[in-house]
Amino acid sequence: MKEFYEVTDPEALKSLAIAERVKILELFEDLEPRTAKQIATELGENAARLHYHVKELVRVGLLEQVDTRVKGSIVEKYYEPVAKVIQVKLQLMIEENAQQLSDVMFTPFRTTEKDLMRTLNRFVASDQDVRKEYKNTFAYNLTEFYLSQDERNQFVEDISELLQKYKGFKKESGRRKFKFFDTLFPLTPADPTDDSDDPFDDSDE
Repeated sequence: MKEFYEVTDPEALKSLAIAERVKILELFEDLEPRTAKQIATELGENAARLHYHVKELVRVGLLEQVDTRVKGSIVEKYYEPVAKVIQVKLQLMIEENAQQLSDVMFTPFRTTEKDLMRTLNRFVASDQDVRKEYKNTFAYNLTEFYLSQDERNQFVEDISELLQKYKGFKKESGRRKFKFFDTLFPLTPADPTDDSDDPFDDSDE
């Protein structure tokens, strides 16, 4: 498995705009190969429908078959992502299809929202004893700051290194699965002569 893979193919980009396929890729955070059946079981999805999405991810080069095991009369195919980190080449994708890029960028928001709501609903519906299990499990941060381009690059590098450290932890007793989602985007234009703190204005007026 590669460390990084940059998406430049429009067909691969389309897959990143489909929630089911994003969930499949997210499942491999532990870097363990899985069969389509195992993926379906872990996600609680219909096996036949899930297998279609796996085949499409393989077709566009985001998943790859890494092993085949024979158990009796059953042939099991194991898959894993093409790389530990899959990135979208934003400039190329903007030139290709801005709307499609928007779909890709908002799909993680939507899947994260669904995951969060599912957890919150379990929390609300649980009794007092079960709620104790959620103590010190939620974390929330929202902030704005000023960065030069070099500082922005260093910030992203620092966050990436920290994430890689914790992504190396394996599933075992005493550990529960967490989801962390972060996004960084500019609120003001990159104009050194503009001292305004006004955000981008996309209105036609």
